[in-house]
Amino acid sequence: MDPLSTVSSLCSLALAIITWIDQMKEQKETLSAIARTVSTIHFMLSSFRKNTANLELEPSLLNAFMGLGDILSRTREHLAIYDKNGWGGSKFNSYLDFLLPSRVTQQLIRDEQQLSHQLTIILFFFSTSSFIRELHLPAAVAKVDLVSFRPIWNEDVRVFWCDFVGAKVLFAQSDRFLEALRYRFGNQLNDAARQRFFLRLDEFKIGGVAISTLECFVGDDSLEQAVKKFQALDTKRPLAWPLNNEKRLPLLIWVDDRPENNSAIVQFARQAGVCVLEFLSTAFLKAWMEENQDFLRSNDRADSVRFISDTARFETDDQRVAQNNNSYLNIAAGENIARYLRGYSYRAPLLIFCGTGIIYTGYVKSYDATGSTCSPPIVYQYITALSQRRRDDKNWHGYNVVAK
Repeated sequence: MDPLSTVSSLCSLALAIITWIDQMKEQKETLSAIARTVSTIHFMLSSFRKNTANLELEPSLLNAFMGLGDILSRTREHLAIYDKNGWGGSKFNSYLDFLLPSRVTQQLIRDEQQLSHQLTIILFFFSTSSFIRELHLPAAVAKVDLVSFRPIWNEDVRVFWCDFVGAKVLFAQSDRFLEALRYRFGNQLNDAARQRFFLRLDEFKIGGVAISTLECFVGDDSLEQAVKKFQALDTKRPLAWPLNNEKRLPLLIWVDDRPENNSAIVQFARQAGVCVLEFLSTAFLKAWMEENQDFLRSNDRADSVRFISDTARFETDDQRVAQNNNSYLNIAAGENIARYLRGYSYRAPLLIFCGTGIIYTGYVKSYDATGSTCSPPIVYQYITALSQRRRDDKNWHGYNVVAK
């Protein structure tokens, strides 16, 4: 892995967060705290990049950077759903007004705590490698207590991590984490289940799992209980769909930053009796799915719910406008959706529908019930099968599918 590219990507991510907060009309205490922490992170990364252009990163420091990337990605996503002012009158408002500011604020408070903790960890690694003196960090950063690591509150997570991952490891890359799961759970989690569990934790394809991510997933449960809950979702077959949800089914969920390009197909779907929900942003889709997961899981079949997404899009904090001052290009948007669906054990079909970006959709071959196409006839067939409540259609499945 190219160290300069890794640090440059983190710099860009941190700068995007700083810019977003700076453009907010209202800076509350939580946002100000995040802005201060991320500004320090950006300064530290920029200085590091200038002074270590040709340096190979030590594995421990690289892992710390990767853990930081995971937290920054989650923070940016939570910020994207923070500001919903002015949604009134939007056609999207009817299914996004559940986003309570207090709930998102609590997520951002946890984000700031994790960012501060990860910054402390990285500064600790810097200090042991004599980087602090070279980076000329501001006095406020230099005075950070480098050994005041936030304790892991969940004792079961701490014991598992120390025994099977490593007491001094704070970010486990994929092979190491999967091996730790194999030793801890044996046949209780087979190879496929371990891979799906890893997808659930490595939501942003960072390449591994931070101990803080595992602790957030486990919550107040034991690790054994959390894994059993995951297995229950992973193996549970959908129940018959409730009668009171009949008017919402069949359901097509479409994520695209240019919905106007799909208007003809959306109109076709609605005329065929399909309920269509359109989202401009991955963040809003995830928030809606988390709020409606009981409904989605009880109808998680190809004849009831399907997804369509583009492969790259401008993600935005405003669900009314696709591109604005706070938008950023997410070139991995399609795979983000695929990882989220399969990592959370959803089986509903996903079709990536795009143009020239089709050549970058080879990732669909790594996910069940996922395909990609640039052919409108394939999309029409995909929707027609949904409107007919079919499960047996497979002509859309695979990479770069074309109509025959």
